[in-house]
Amino acid sequence: MADERKASPLAAVYTLLSAIRYRYRLIIFVAVVVLAAGLTYVMSMPDVYQSSTQILVNPQRVSDKYVNSIATMDASERLNTLSQQILSSSRLETIMDELHLFSNLRDKVSRDELIARMRKNIGIELKHNSEGLSAFTLSYTGDSAQEVATVANRLAASFISWNLHDREQEAKATTTFLANELTTTKSQLDDLEEQLRSYKMKHLGELPDQLDANMQTLSRLQVELQANTEAQSRLDHEALLTSSLPDTSSQRTAAPVTSSSMRQKLTADRYAAQTDLAELHKHYTDSFPDVGRKEAEIRALDAQIAALPADSTPAASATADSATSTNPRLQLIHRDRNRLQDEQRKIQSSIGRYQSRIDSAPVHEQEISQLLRDYGTARDHYRSLLEKTYSAQMAAQLEQEQQSGNFTMLDQARVPDAPIGPKRVPLFLGAFFFAIAAGIGVALLAETLDNTVKSENELRDCLPEIPLLGTTPGMKNVPMIRRGLPQSRFLLGGQ
Repeated sequence: MADERKASPLAAVYTLLSAIRYRYRLIIFVAVVVLAAGLTYVMSMPDVYQSSTQILVNPQRVSDKYVNSIATMDASERLNTLSQQILSSSRLETIMDELHLFSNLRDKVSRDELIARMRKNIGIELKHNSEGLSAFTLSYTGDSAQEVATVANRLAASFISWNLHDREQEAKATTTFLANELTTTKSQLDDLEEQLRSYKMKHLGELPDQLDANMQTLSRLQVELQANTEAQSRLDHEALLTSSLPDTSSQRTAAPVTSSSMRQKLTADRYAAQTDLAELHKHYTDSFPDVGRKEAEIRALDAQIAALPADSTPAASATADSATSTNPRLQLIHRDRNRLQDEQRKIQSSIGRYQSRIDSAPVHEQEISQLLRDYGTARDHYRSLLEKTYSAQMAAQLEQEQQSGNFTMLDQARVPDAPIGPKRVPLFLGAFFFAIAAGIGVALLAETLDNTVKSENELRDCLPEIPLLGTTPGMKNVPMIRRGLPQSRFLLGGQ
């Protein structure tokens, strides 16, 4: 029976209620003390004020079609960077010294702890739209209404000013970098241009773009050489005919003149055959029949010239010279032939010079192609840098006029009318319930530590083998009540 009563939930509840009824004075005392302490602490807590301002993120006012922004970060990244800069220890320390914050704690707390507390009191809330960051709210929390408004406005002004400062510095750095690169590229371009000009002057007439003109000139010179050769052949033939005419004044020298005239005639025929062969080579190969016949004709003429007797006697030579000197027509032919031979040598020299230019054109083409490629690359790079420099200068001017994307404070942070904390009513209720719980807890602890027997069930649990003979009701003693003594209950038992 005793075990059943002990395990019964009703018995446990009854025991708890009995303990509360028996210890109610202790519960009330502890609850009153705890509640008084809690109320005192809540009332002594300082008021917490918060002031905030909203900053609008303005997009660039001038279209990107006209001026490209040089900002490399979007608004969110820029705000994050600015937050790291402005919330740094050095900048917060500057603001703290300017506004004389935490003046009552400076002798008690280190500056690092004060800066950490100030950083904790700063709040940033971002607001986004479909295009990205549109605005953000900057707030500051503290125990002084005027102070939180001043700090919030100071922080907002710092965000705006540092945003403009950073953008201007970025624009200036970009412009300076592009200007330096433009100067370097311009110097390289001038060097390449000078190299190209010097190369063209050094190899004037041998360049690839002059190849067609050189080939046309070479063809013209070859035609002139052929005409010169034909003219010399005609003069030789004319000289042969002139020398073969009978001369009555020199009948004694007829035989030598006849032999020399035959040699001149054969030589003229050989020149004519060589001219024809050169003309055939322009149009046909060596296997063409006419080419073979003309070569055979030249060989036959060479054989005939070799078979003629040599005019080795001084008399014969003197006779021929005297015949030439006495014949005006032969003298004129001789002068014309000398002139044609001089022209032939000049034409052949020019042909060799132009042929050398044509042969060296491929080598010069490769070299000048490399120079032109380098020059073109440097020129394109210079033009690109020039456009970027102009764009950067316009962007820098735009930043100075504050027409680019920046921050705008919508409203100044106001002095708050009421504190945002602490929430005293919920704290009062919490202190009340905590006081009651503390009183009950102390009562249960006292009951647990108390070993006296206060009920029939406890007696049966303590002495299960001894039968209970009877109980006496509680007796009230007036003097004892007056002295505030607890009610006594006497239990009698026997065997």
